[in-house]
Amino acid sequence: METAKALESFLRAHSEEPISAPKHLGGGYYADVYLVQCGKDGATVLKAYKQAGVMQAEIAQLGILREHAAVPMPRVLWTHEADAELSFDVLAMDFLPGTNGGAVRYFSRRKRECLAEQIVDILLHFHAVQSPDGFGEIGSNARYATFQDYYKPRAASILEAASKLDMPEAVFATAKAAFEQFDLIFYLPIKRASLLHGDYNMWNILVDKAACKVTAVIDPCNGCWADSEMDLYQLNNANGRQFRLLETYAKKKPLSENFAQKNAFYELFTELEHYARSGVPVSAKRVTKQAKTLKAFLR
Repeated sequence: METAKALESFLRAHSEEPISAPKHLGGGYYADVYLVQCGKDGATVLKAYKQAGVMQAEIAQLGILREHAAVPMPRVLWTHEADAELSFDVLAMDFLPGTNGGAVRYFSRRKRECLAEQIVDILLHFHAVQSPDGFGEIGSNARYATFQDYYKPRAASILEAASKLDMPEAVFATAKAAFEQFDLIFYLPIKRASLLHGDYNMWNILVDKAACKVTAVIDPCNGCWADSEMDLYQLNNANGRQFRLLETYAKKKPLSENFAQKNAFYELFTELEHYARSGVPVSAKRVTKQAKTLKAFLR
């Protein structure tokens, strides 16, 4: 509520046109999201960030992903960096119509398959884009010749940050053991530095439910040039299993022989990374389940 009031006060102070009261649309680890009517800009989405630096990373990722997207993605209208007047970063984007994919349910198998085909094709379109300079973060000049050279130090940093989190000891022990077996898990070379959305799940896909059509993709997070299979564990999040998104992807692009263990590693380590970055309390139940899956692949 305080964030919404601060946003409204800031907008009214800097606009000569009518501004509606912000309507809370949702939120996550890093930001709360609001909808406002802003004069000539019309319906505008505002992301109010909880941590410094996240907005800049998202802007960089949106710029690359939007350039290569098969469907619309949000356009940046303006930004505000935290200062004495408004103490948090704000990203203003145009409003894209559609129902959040996480809320879409179809009893018709034909409709589920139709939507799944679109969702997977959009992801494959991203993954077909390759960095000519190697693996690495979007917005960073650092590039690596191999995926392992890029991701192993990142995983080491995640493990170090995770050691300070309040979570079950068994989860950290599994993460530590998995990192020690990194070379055994990632034994196959990754040949392409593919463009990743980083958070490609049903919550970040907008749908015209009546037309059974994807209208937009939103909210990249951890977008980078990396192993395309890093994106895939997200396909089972939200209601993705009901749409058989991962199975649909695998039919169109065969998975690597070490996909299962990589997938389990990516899921747990990315989850721990989010907790460490955001300061959100760890869900012991969630990470315990993820660690159990990963532990099954360890020697």
